[in-house]
Amino acid sequence: MKPTGRRTIALLDPSQKEEVLAYSKIAEASGGLLTLKDLVELLGIDATEEELEENISSDKLLSSQVFVESGLVLLKHPGSDRVSAREAAEEEDRRRRRAMANVEAAKAFARLLGKDTVFVAVAGTNSYLSAAVGDDIDFYCITKTDGMWAFMLKSLLLSRVFSSRGRSTPPFDFSFVMDEKTAKDELSRPKGALYARDTLNARVISGSDAYRTILENALWMKSFFPTLYERRLAEVGSREGRHLPGKKGYRIVNSWLFLTLGSYVALRAWVMNRKLAKQGRTEAIFKTWIGPGRLEYSSRRYLELGKMYQDLEKR
Repeated sequence: MKPTGRRTIALLDPSQKEEVLAYSKIAEASGGLLTLKDLVELLGIDATEEELEENISSDKLLSSQVFVESGLVLLKHPGSDRVSAREAAEEEDRRRRRAMANVEAAKAFARLLGKDTVFVAVAGTNSYLSAAVGDDIDFYCITKTDGMWAFMLKSLLLSRVFSSRGRSTPPFDFSFVMDEKTAKDELSRPKGALYARDTLNARVISGSDAYRTILENALWMKSFFPTLYERRLAEVGSREGRHLPGKKGYRIVNSWLFLTLGSYVALRAWVMNRKLAKQGRTEAIFKTWIGPGRLEYSSRRYLELGKMYQDLEKR
């Protein structure tokens, strides 16, 4: 994967064909669905969805391993047919509607967070509008510096109250939270393609100016997905005013909450992983990063997806 800009398509070259197959396998491994629209953007090619579909269908190698139905690019398996493809298309529609409802629920909850954050977005399967039954609503948050653990305390309490009202909303999961100083350092440092794609696909709820700042300071993301990167910048639009660092929290309070609440979060994560191991759900066991300005979870399945993207980067 060596994108340098938008590429005009005549016939897919060998590298692009490998990318089509790789992205199809990644989508299947993640439990998601790959659309022609997604693929055009990921490949960074100057083509319509119809042109890409024609290229895939007319190519002997690709057509033997994938097929297109109702705008979806699906891997071929023994017994797979158009009927199963149509079922996949129907499932995509259900996932999209479910994810859109979850995003609206996240917006309602985010209003309770007040001014504790500089940026709030929905991440995970909901950000890709492909939420399966039982998927949590993952939040991607950046808080004011030295205010992350006060935010976490408030968020965990509010999420419990929110869910206790008898709502059918899936659980809220704060899987990626950093304070502003940590986020500035962490997100400007080059990472992998999966990290870039997830950030570029985040559904922004508040803090558009902060999100634009994140993207402008993370040009390394553009090297992976130039078309997607430019689209997201355009969607965010020009800044209403230059984004300035928000007010800081209280370092002593944050440090105390990190030692107390952070220890509780770490213990709960350990207990949950033990439970997952006993249930045989090893792919769901997750790694946790906890610090004064950082809380991040990544499951084994997610880390494996990261390796698949790394393999793609080497091509």
